[in-house]
Amino acid sequence: MRRLLAILVSTLTLVLAIGVVDARAATVTSTELTSGWALRSATGLSDTGATVSQVGYSTSGWNPVSLPSTVLAGLVANNVYQNIFFGQNLKNVPDLTGQDWWFRGEFTAAATSPGQVYWLRFKGISYRAQIWLNGTQLDANAVGTMVGHEYNVTGVIHPGAVNALAIRVTPPAHDCKDLSFCTVDWNPEAPDMNAGLWGKTLVDTTGPVALRDPYVKTVLPLPATNAADLTVYVDAVNATAAPITTTVNATISKAGQPSIPLSQTVTLNANERREVAFSPVHVTNPVLWWPYQFGSPELYQLSVSATAGGAISDTKGIDFGIRQFTDYRTTVNGTSFAGYKVNGQNIMFRGGGYMWDMLQRWDTKTNAAHIKYVKDMGLNTIRLEGTLGNEELYDLADKAGIMVMPGFVCCSAWENDSGWSAEQAQVALASLDTQMRATRAHASTFLWTYGSDQPPTAAHLTAYKNVATALHWQNPTLDNVATWSNANAGMKMDGPYVWEPPVLWWDTTKAGSAFGTTGEEGAESPPPLESVQRFLAPADQWPIGTAWNYHAGKAGSVFDNTTPFTAGLNSRYGTATGAADYSRKTELQNYENTRAFFEAWNSHEYTQSFGTIFWMLNSAWPSVHWNLYDYYFKPGGGYFGSKKANEPVHIAYDYATKKVFVVNSTLTARSGLTATATLYNTPDLAQKYTTSVPVTAAANSSTQVLTIPAVTGLSTTYFIRLQVKDASGATVSNNLYWYSTTADTLGNKSNWYRTTPKNSANLTGLNSLPANPNLNATASRVTSGGQETVTITLTNTSATNLAFFVRPEITAGNGGTEVVPVTYTDNYISLWPGESTTVTAAYQTADLGGQAPYLRLRGYNIPTSSVPVS
Repeated sequence: MRRLLAILVSTLTLVLAIGVVDARAATVTSTELTSGWALRSATGLSDTGATVSQVGYSTSGWNPVSLPSTVLAGLVANNVYQNIFFGQNLKNVPDLTGQDWWFRGEFTAAATSPGQVYWLRFKGISYRAQIWLNGTQLDANAVGTMVGHEYNVTGVIHPGAVNALAIRVTPPAHDCKDLSFCTVDWNPEAPDMNAGLWGKTLVDTTGPVALRDPYVKTVLPLPATNAADLTVYVDAVNATAAPITTTVNATISKAGQPSIPLSQTVTLNANERREVAFSPVHVTNPVLWWPYQFGSPELYQLSVSATAGGAISDTKGIDFGIRQFTDYRTTVNGTSFAGYKVNGQNIMFRGGGYMWDMLQRWDTKTNAAHIKYVKDMGLNTIRLEGTLGNEELYDLADKAGIMVMPGFVCCSAWENDSGWSAEQAQVALASLDTQMRATRAHASTFLWTYGSDQPPTAAHLTAYKNVATALHWQNPTLDNVATWSNANAGMKMDGPYVWEPPVLWWDTTKAGSAFGTTGEEGAESPPPLESVQRFLAPADQWPIGTAWNYHAGKAGSVFDNTTPFTAGLNSRYGTATGAADYSRKTELQNYENTRAFFEAWNSHEYTQSFGTIFWMLNSAWPSVHWNLYDYYFKPGGGYFGSKKANEPVHIAYDYATKKVFVVNSTLTARSGLTATATLYNTPDLAQKYTTSVPVTAAANSSTQVLTIPAVTGLSTTYFIRLQVKDASGATVSNNLYWYSTTADTLGNKSNWYRTTPKNSANLTGLNSLPANPNLNATASRVTSGGQETVTITLTNTSATNLAFFVRPEITAGNGGTEVVPVTYTDNYISLWPGESTTVTAAYQTADLGGQAPYLRLRGYNIPTSSVPVS
């Protein structure tokens, strides 16, 4: 099993006899190979790997690339295919999977030291590869997109000199037929199926003993958290052909806390890889890692070293958190659902399904923007359905207190496992081993899902769980996340996946509503017009047609259009008259939809609901379906609706029962609060009803505080304004709804992705709001460390008119595009006559592109204006 699961080690070993290990220290380094690479099709190239991997081999006519890179990413970088995300240009890229591809590069290896060993490591090759170094084949069949591959190349390397590495890649098959990355139906498949060296390529040097995969398992004496038992594990690898004795030293440390030293001496057999497990250490009063809104995500450090012959042979270090996730089950509506606790506290996980760029291009800035946006929306979780391997994202999640929910993907060879070949079974287990090793040490990882829509077969599930046991996996697991295929799954996946009116989330008699625990559900979410203009030509922006639908979902799927969303928009807000009108109404509909989604799940927490994932968090390319923020990081209605719903203390309206809830998502109780509900007519803002009640918002809980009664004399479209204020009168939560005396209703027709609406709310009264040119704005900035913070003050000086759904944006230049990524303390703001509010925006100075910042104001009933930021 170890041979099956462990990272492959070449037989090219350094022979050192026991007892004669040189006491002088070897060089311990790790170098990522990024530059100096070239890519070309293997078709028409008769040279073998033995030739291509010779130093000095000419790559004239090849495409220069930087690693990591997929095949298509490399070709796009060389303008072989241009602007492929615009319109339907992706269709012009031919199928790139019917041929092999060569990646070739040269690098200078570190000079040799006594007893030094050289390692070549690949974090991700898709799908299979032949690997050659300096004319020698290291592997004839390195298979598995998610499998790490490692080779001891000491006998092949040219120390202190130039070396040549060549990898012949065979792409995965289309239609998700290989155990690779798979985008199912949420966008077109990449023409190369993400073939290539998508993960890091590393050359490491160590002494005769190398260390791998350090890990600290943390166990708390729950419900108490005043102590912790920590068990340190690390694999030690003997790189020699003879037994060797090594001392493995470990230190657990954190600033302000006492350090904990550990040591163990072991003798490894020739070429042996062995797990070194230290006796558990007991820590009193540990500083715990907490998810966002629950506390600080505190991290400890583990440093590990191995000595051989009196000299340092290798070192490794990781950050880890002392925390413990546990699960429990509760039956709701006759089904058993999973709930989760962190450090003994109930936690409502709420998040979105993460998707990397279609060409798997990412960098630190991109990863950091995702984490920043997740946190800014008040979410605490990212789901990775098969998008495994972006390890920097895990590191950033650890530091931000964002939980990570990894697992395998649906609707592909991963779930069609009853007919796996012997190789596929091996690849699946090796993939799990690699990815669990990469995630198990992270404080942010709270759950692993072995399957998505369907569970693996019993035999494969048992094998998976054996891997987890062998790796001392410390977090809960689920067999899959869909009760429709497995009544005991613990999570449901009953849709919807297209737009529904807000009442659906609240009506717990309907599929997809906020009861139980859900692995995913979501809706179409067209982005703001400014983003649409970046990927569709003017003629394709309106009317909606083929090019628009090409960006909706996979062709031929039920998601290759946005008809349900558009039908809802036209019937509720009034038929759109053009691209601009469609976009402004889209922002309203996205806002109310995602706000209601998270409000319903949060308001039912721990009694009916236990966790939810919005499908999706972001998009792999410019998309009009499934995202909380768009491909360009421009925040829109869905983003700010989520942010509003998930604020730390929030007041929410139940569209189904007219109940009002106050949700406290922190571990600190709030007393002395007052909740107010007021109803206003449109367009004159005549007040028709108001009530106030005292509120104590218990920690980590939802409290029903009032019910809005039937009110007579309401206009067809009216406003519901909910507010929570503290004892000093300061606003804690301010939430405005627009609704109708003719409410949305749902029909009885339902399938796996939709419940068909029956009647629509009449929100067209919003179109009759008086124009309000009397919104004053000032904006000033402070710059520090490359970041700018802009303070925006908005004042509605009108004596009679509302300033509705106002969108302040910081733009790069007067009339330029919004600077992104950017965060605002609030947005899509509505101000009553005479009201004023202050909003802050934060962004990086570099993202202005040398332009001066301007504040642009847009709104549903205000003229667009722009003022310089002072």
